[in-house]
Amino acid sequence: MQTSRSSRSSSRRPTQKVPRAPKDLVFSYKDPKSLRRYITEQGYIVGRDKTGLSQKQQKRLTKAVKHARHLAMLPFTQTL
Repeated sequence: MQTSRSSRSSSRRPTQKVPRAPKDLVFSYKDPKSLRRYITEQGYIVGRDKTGLSQKQQKRLTKAVKHARHLAMLPFTQTL
């Protein structure tokens, strides 16, 4: 017995559209409060699909977060 494609595709969840971030968005390691928005409770950096950042912005965010972690402005992990 063969299943139709429509029955398989209905089991997938629709993806939510995330608004794109403004192009002039700047990240600074000196401002850990603004960087915390892009970090989960476990300390992970949130991905592009959830934040709406471009690839260039995501790389700059990652670099700023890692720099802030190295200078102890942000924790590497969150303690519970």
